[in-house]
Amino acid sequence: MDEDTIETLRRHWEEGWNREDVDTIMAPFADEIVFSSPFVARLTGDPDTTTVEGRDALRTYVVGALERTPGIRYTLQDTYAGTDTVVLLYSCLLPDGQTKTGADSMRVDANGKVVDWRCHYSAASL
Repeated sequence: MDEDTIETLRRHWEEGWNREDVDTIMAPFADEIVFSSPFVARLTGDPDTTTVEGRDALRTYVVGALERTPGIRYTLQDTYAGTDTVVLLYSCLLPDGQTKTGADSMRVDANGKVVDWRCHYSAASL
């Protein structure tokens, strides 16, 4: 994992979400991205559906997330790098004033594109 890829993921993640800029958020993702989050099931109403597959489906999910939480603000707390993964630790200030924390793991391919994105939250907040 090189520093340029790590910095690109940090920048796209934080700037994209805080500017509510879907194109910036989506820039690091491969066409075959697989996204997993506990919130997928909440949005679909199907407890067995925990992933979104493909860039177009992820873009739809991101647009919906921004529409549901206008004004949400993220702050990166730390970044961890592995051989082919980056973990972003963050806090987010929700529109209702609550602050929550999370950790997102992103696995990248040889071209530096994210192919697997997994969200993790405190069990107490789920």
